[in-house]
Amino acid sequence: MRFLWQFFHRIVERIKRWRIERRAPRPILIPLDMSAGMYPTSVAIHRDVTPNGVRVYSLCASCGARLHASATLCEECAQKKSRPARPY
Repeated sequence: MRFLWQFFHRIVERIKRWRIERRAPRPILIPLDMSAGMYPTSVAIHRDVTPNGVRVYSLCASCGARLHASATLCEECAQKKSRPARPY
């Protein structure tokens, strides 16, 4: 009789653990190709330290051209990525 009680106790504990794991929040998975292609990943701020001071700049996320500190795309790349207006 004791073994039967232990058997049912183990089954009940497994069901409880399964329900807790099922209710736990799951991490959101983002595919690698989507995260790499949609958002500019190289928008880091760079700096050059000289005896006269520090120059802060960034690089274009598309072609790598040197830009002002707050920009993410150069003018040419921004023009290429923008859509032309539709004629109505």
